[in-house]
Amino acid sequence: MSIGALAILGVAAAMILALVMARPVRRTHPGRFRRRPFRPRLNPMSRSEAEQYLAQWAVISGQFVESPGEATTRADELLDTVATARGLPDASPELRTRALTALFPAHADAARRLRTASEQAAAGTADVESLRQAMRAGRSLLAELVAAAPRVPDVAPVSQRRAVPGRRVPPQRSATLHP
Repeated sequence: MSIGALAILGVAAAMILALVMARPVRRTHPGRFRRRPFRPRLNPMSRSEAEQYLAQWAVISGQFVESPGEATTRADELLDTVATARGLPDASPELRTRALTALFPAHADAARRLRTASEQAAAGTADVESLRQAMRAGRSLLAELVAAAPRVPDVAPVSQRRAVPGRRVPPQRSATLHP
């Protein structure tokens, strides 16, 4: 084969690879194209982590009666912590709210309401009923966020596993490296 033919084959292969690797677009109207909607991915979370976050929420909501403003602020911080643990963007509250809205459309305004209520509580302009409504919306969003797939199974350490005759126990793997 000549060098010219190899060059033509190389260019053709590069073009095919570029077409295959290109981000898929969806045609919405003849002659117009639109990118796929923003869809973030969630990092795995074990059941014990999920239960720990829900227990923290229960403590915070128990403190709501005595100090509604402080409880709302702590609830907003906990929701941010869980969202960060699940791998949602933390560059700005707007970007995080957009990611939560894309993942959980039924709870689209919950994060925004909780953040707004927290800011109003810090400024001293919030009434208790709006704080309570924001806490309820935040609780349902938190429950969805910790319950959403993917899940990492809780694995007992090798030293605590019971031996089964004839069954080999695989080595323990890190949940973040091997989901």
